[in-house]
Amino acid sequence: MRTTLLSLSSATIAVVLLSLTGAAAQDPERIFLNEHLERTTGRKATFYRIWEGMEGQYFIGRTYSMEGKLKSEGRYLDQQLTIEHGHFTFYHANGKVESSGDYAEGLKSGVWERYDAWGRPLAEKVYDPEPLADIVYTRAQTMPSYPGGEKELVRYIRGKVAGTDGQRLKAQVTTSFIVEKNGELTEVKVVKGGDPAMDEKVVDALRSTPAWDPGREKGRPVRVQMRLPVDF
Repeated sequence: MRTTLLSLSSATIAVVLLSLTGAAAQDPERIFLNEHLERTTGRKATFYRIWEGMEGQYFIGRTYSMEGKLKSEGRYLDQQLTIEHGHFTFYHANGKVESSGDYAEGLKSGVWERYDAWGRPLAEKVYDPEPLADIVYTRAQTMPSYPGGEKELVRYIRGKVAGTDGQRLKAQVTTSFIVEKNGELTEVKVVKGGDPAMDEKVVDALRSTPAWDPGREKGRPVRVQMRLPVDF
């Protein structure tokens, strides 16, 4: 297998270290996948993936059909085999190479060679992972979270917006914002409110919150858009 050296982000290195800590010498369990190579239950599985050793700090994973035919093989950053990193090869059902190329932290990168089921070359595909780095998700595998949880967030906002006379305000304000990869909030706005002065206070309160735990997709921090209704 060809080895490709790719730089890692600090967040990804943390995932690697956690996986290395938990690595065991025992035979791994099968990870069941559907026809789209997404995780599923054993009864619905079309493929399964297993960890088959190490290559330096990387985990070697191979994916097989339920009949035992090799579908793909390559390197992962984690023992759970969720973050592809390095060279990968995919195979047709007859065993001939279907495609071959590199991943960078879970995203296809660079030139991928492709072949038909008879081994004849097809047009290459070129992947640039950089534009994907700024995609805004509305649903990530791990959603962003406020330190202390949503109840603490609502309490914080209410405290910032409370009336000067100490009386509780009666209103509902729905906000929208993006949690960036570093945990900061951007594009904070009110999408459903009433009193402009109160809406502005809610926006200011959200902007002043401490850094959130960012959302993650395949272990990588990603930008996530969220909506938050707050009752006063």
